Amino acid sequence: MTPTERTGDRRVVLSLRETLPEPAARQRDRLADRLRELEAAGQVDSFEVTTCPKRIRSEAPEAVAARDRYLAFAQWARDRGVRLRPFFATRECYAADTGELCDWLVFPAITLAVYDEGDLVAVYPHADGDEYRSVADGLSALAGDSRDPLGDRTPVVPAD
Repeated sequence: MTPTERTGDRRVVLSLRETLPEPAARQRDRLADRLRELEAAGQVDSFEVTTCPKRIRSEAPEAVAARDRYLAFAQWARDRGVRLRPFFATRECYAADTGELCDWLVFPAITLAVYDEGDLVAVYPHADGDEYRSVADGLSALAGDSRDPLGDRTPVVPAD
């Protein structure tokens, strides 16, 4: 089987910051509509739209789910030789509640994660060398319009 063939259930998670300015909120709605179209066409088996914080304290116990999601994304990027920066970042900031300097993990406004049979196979946005792959690139790849969600440049084989 080639890396562009689907092996099973393809699930997509569109994550958005909890608070978005109006233009980004409209973009969110367009992206969700596009995912509905992909689902109706059989190119996506299911999708969900979730929210994530703009940033989390790296060591905060209430941030475990967001931190774990980021760590899975970072492992995916390392395994494929791509970067999540500058879209995801770690910054040193002061915590308002303690006044102490600590590390914060900053998420992009919109993230697309693609899972096949439960395995993470793509994260958008990301950088591949000097080329940036956007959430729109990820949707195009899912539709078979451009690059494969695994990160190579071959077209995605449509679902049967």
